[in-house]
Amino acid sequence: MTFAITALKRLSVAPDDIAGKDGTIGLPTATSCIFAQPYERLGPSMWLLLFDVDGTLLQVRRQPVRAALREALGTVLRRSVPQEWLEDLAGKTDWQIFADTATLCGWSKEAIQEHRRLFFRTYVRAHAHWVHPSDVDVLPGVRELLSHLVTLPVVTVGVLTGNLQPIAAWKLRCAGIAPFFRVGAFGSDHWERARLVPIVWQRARMQGLPVRPERTVLVGDSPRDVLCAHAWGIPCVAVCTGPFDASALHAAGATVVLPTLQDSVTFLRVLYELQARTDHRY
Repeated sequence: MTFAITALKRLSVAPDDIAGKDGTIGLPTATSCIFAQPYERLGPSMWLLLFDVDGTLLQVRRQPVRAALREALGTVLRRSVPQEWLEDLAGKTDWQIFADTATLCGWSKEAIQEHRRLFFRTYVRAHAHWVHPSDVDVLPGVRELLSHLVTLPVVTVGVLTGNLQPIAAWKLRCAGIAPFFRVGAFGSDHWERARLVPIVWQRARMQGLPVRPERTVLVGDSPRDVLCAHAWGIPCVAVCTGPFDASALHAAGATVVLPTLQDSVTFLRVLYELQARTDHRY
């Protein structure tokens, strides 16, 4: 651990009715984070680590989440939603799930756009009814890894998730890990996951964080996380803590595949190796 931490320390350094434009609703601001540092001490650039939430950081019971989702979709679409329509959801944004389901019901793009905010509000309410704090668990090693990462002045930790912003913030607060994150992009910001990446870059700049696109790493558990990283030419560290095994994540093109996030030494060594590749390239 000492080697990896020392090496990294040497590195050169929404919808209006759902969330504010800075992406911090329910999450601490840069100045209130427990690890916030004066900007002048951060150096010329930082590494931005963007973590997916479900299946990567947290495990949330499937049954109540699906019940909330089916209730919200059924309410807005005014029809029952077959369970088989909700099988391939890993890595999709909540916005995309609504759009895909509405399309199966014959809705036009204009109708989907017109009703998306209603779906957002309805789903947030249904989620609050069905999903309880006891349904949310932090995956093994996550808290320890985040605790190490936030001691590194050249690392900024953020989230990039398909969850609507209020739902993501609620999950992170329930798990007690919300203070680790400075910035994020969410499923209420855009329906397409890959479009969330430039949104989080913009929000980081708005907070005065000296991040650069080429020093961004996505951490996720699904092929859609990997494809999101590929869209911007950035590395993806995939973990086998979600519904996909190592072979599926390798096949999707993950830069590195880890079994879990329990081994902080290995994760930090991966970051150091990625930094060496980036410095060589640029």
